[in-house]
Amino acid sequence: MSGFDEFYRATRDGCFRALVAVTRDHEEAADLLAEAYTRAWERWSTVSRHPARAAWVMRTALNLHRDERRRLRRLARLPRRPERAQASELPFDPAVMEALQRLPRRQRQVVALRILADLDTAAAADVLGIAPSTVAVHLHRALGTLRGALDPVQEEPT
Repeated sequence: MSGFDEFYRATRDGCFRALVAVTRDHEEAADLLAEAYTRAWERWSTVSRHPARAAWVMRTALNLHRDERRRLRRLARLPRRPERAQASELPFDPAVMEALQRLPRRQRQVVALRILADLDTAAAADVLGIAPSTVAVHLHRALGTLRGALDPVQEEPT
């Protein structure tokens, strides 16, 4: 598969971090990402021409996540939320993960796609099915909240 290996190596870490932030579960994120990349590889002749291939992978993974959550709710045998990842399993600082988890769901998704998966605004909007301007607003609000939560020295207004 010409180009798939390079695409996979260039995008897997960012996509993984984004999925951990969205799913709150290290193993689930890994499973979703593996399935999404498998589907991309199976359809590489089409996906390779997609203008935002990483967005295609993320959209596929998020759709799989949504479908699995729906299935589990219907079965009602398992808890609605998967167990949270342990601090030692996280691909980044636990304080950042904790601050991310306090964000509203949509803001957390936008941060995951824009910052962690390194998608541009249009691609993130496409993945989430919202307008690019809405992505920008959510990102602005989320970053303000994260700065406040993670800045150890809050400056006093003068």
